[in-house]
Amino acid sequence: MKNKNSVVKEILAKCFGKEKDERWNAVAMLLIFSIFLAVVIVIARTSNNQNTLKREETVPTPSPTMNLNLDKEEIEPDIDSEIVDEDYEINYSYLYTFTLDGVQEIITGKRLDSKEIFSIINTEGTTEYARLSENYLKKENGSYHLTNVPSTNLIYANLDPLLEILEELTPSIELNQYLYYVPTSEILKSYHNNTTLVDPNNTYNTVVVTRGENGIERIEIDYSNLYSLLNGITGQYTIIMEFNNVGTTEDFTILTD
Repeated sequence: MKNKNSVVKEILAKCFGKEKDERWNAVAMLLIFSIFLAVVIVIARTSNNQNTLKREETVPTPSPTMNLNLDKEEIEPDIDSEIVDEDYEINYSYLYTFTLDGVQEIITGKRLDSKEIFSIINTEGTTEYARLSENYLKKENGSYHLTNVPSTNLIYANLDPLLEILEELTPSIELNQYLYYVPTSEILKSYHNNTTLVDPNNTYNTVVVTRGENGIERIEIDYSNLYSLLNGITGQYTIIMEFNNVGTTEDFTILTD
């Protein structure tokens, strides 16, 4: 019986010897080529995995939360921060239309930082006013004089409390319009913090913010539920705020005696 070494020598002779068998030689070469190809593939995959690991070590993986609040950050309607001018941080002209059960009062004016000039147009006619910080002035005989707050609507012309509420809410977005449902209780707390009223029905008021290239262009508010709670009667109370000449409103002088 042939031992193992003799068998191996006989096979090698048939594959690679002087009197090699062509069939055995072809099989042996195919086997060698297959082994070589397998080794090359293993080496290539190992190298690729090492390179991938190196890239993962050197390139920070983006946080999955980076863009979660992108829409919210873009639509946060902060007029004061969007209006920047060379001389004034806040600079815009405006037209406010307040409508209560079909009766309108229009307030149109200009704001530069903490000073404003504006006109109130209602069923009684047109009257010119100004505001310096928290003080209201009425124009008489060409100059302005201190006066009381000339309209109850002006409380809602101060947008800061509303904007703070909107920052905490998520709107429905359609093109450049952002629709918010604002709890009456939040508006009550922000604008009428001295009241003891509560909203037992947990009602909401709608606010639609329209944005353009230069920031907020228009705000449409329906405070009907708020009005009904405050006055104890059902009423339709809406506000439309339009902004223009953002950053380009010219300076003005408020003359006083």
